Amino acid sequence: MAGATLLNFRADAMEIPDSLSLRFAGATDIGRRRQENQDRWLVLTVPALAVVADGMGGLQHGGRAAQQALDTLQVRLARGLPADDTGWVALLDAVNAEVHALGRQLGARQGIGSTLTLAARTPRGLTLAHVGDSAAFRLRGSRLEQLTPEHTVAAGQAQQRAAGRVPEPTTAPGHALTSCLGLPHLPLRFVGAADLARGDRLLLCSDGLHKSVTSPEIAELLGADSPLEQIVAALLLRANERGGPDNITAIVGAAW
Repeated sequence: MAGATLLNFRADAMEIPDSLSLRFAGATDIGRRRQENQDRWLVLTVPALAVVADGMGGLQHGGRAAQQALDTLQVRLARGLPADDTGWVALLDAVNAEVHALGRQLGARQGIGSTLTLAARTPRGLTLAHVGDSAAFRLRGSRLEQLTPEHTVAAGQAQQRAAGRVPEPTTAPGHALTSCLGLPHLPLRFVGAADLARGDRLLLCSDGLHKSVTSPEIAELLGADSPLEQIVAALLLRANERGGPDNITAIVGAAW
């Protein structure tokens, strides 16, 4: 695989109570323009979930922020999944508090930060918990759908315009995050649900992938009749072929 250095490959099969099974494969790549990989990813079988965290490269200790988020999740989820949306919101707030505390412990003058995108198999289907601009996608047939919002200046302005409001003036760049783990309090967080059907493909990824590779390309690669590990490798390679401006992480899931 010229142009792609694959790290931390892992694949896990998950048995689902309604006879629907999930299998995940994931990998991360430093990209072509970064000196450090600050992305982190996690797949658990019990409970059945996948997570991508993208440490903020513009702040100190981005990788440590992302790792702290995953470590906190593993400890808390060992007690079981939250029972409802309120519990998922509380979980995001708890993870945020731990990342913020680490920033204070490290003495980071500007704080530390990370995105988080989580997809878990729950009785209602697929539960999503999300902060920042990593993303979760579902491919059903040929239709690719982004299941999570983007917490960025540009996305916020677009939402205001769609609601018929004039966006407030700002000097912040469009890609700047409006919410991330590591803040004293989370200004924005997303908890939602999506149905999951046999034949669906899932993709959780950092913005190094979904902002480098077009949606039609993602749909084509994600829907390939290939082993999941090969699909992950092809996605990372394509992002690097597009310049690899950022760290690249992808977790691909298949439901059958």
